[in-house]
Amino acid sequence: MPKTHSYTPGSLIFCKGEESNRVFILQSGKVNLVYTDIETKADMCDLVQQGEFFGLRSAIGRFPYEENAIALTDSTVMALTIAEFESLAMSNARITLKMLKVFSSQLRRIHALFSKLSGKGMTSPDEELFNIGDRCFKLKRADHAKYIFSRYLAYYPTGSKASLAAKRLQALGR
Repeated sequence: MPKTHSYTPGSLIFCKGEESNRVFILQSGKVNLVYTDIETKADMCDLVQQGEFFGLRSAIGRFPYEENAIALTDSTVMALTIAEFESLAMSNARITLKMLKVFSSQLRRIHALFSKLSGKGMTSPDEELFNIGDRCFKLKRADHAKYIFSRYLAYYPTGSKASLAAKRLQALGR
């Protein structure tokens, strides 16, 4: 059964590096997530809004928390075990949809950052898919390459690399 906890301003709810065995929902108050930006090494803060989950990414991935969660005001937080959260998410499509939106936004931010750090401009999804297939092709992973090139042609039949994907498939004995 989920447990509700009360925190006073400045209280640490969880800290970076701690085992992540709970997902939290802010019921009232204000909580700040403090983490280090991987690019600038500056401390960053994300304010958790009432009704939002936090600690989710780490708990679901079963790796340590990546940030410190600090109560900014008197706050009430519900703590769910991973099993409790999974059960809640399975029975409530709105929660799952909200999570997908958050994760999608985070993945876009990570992709943009990776592109910036690697010195490569952002490429389109069709180019990314082709590049993955091409890596498999060059590594002689024929089954993987066939699958990826066939998916490329299904999703992007007029894509910029469609003719090259078709040639690769032919070379692999489609």
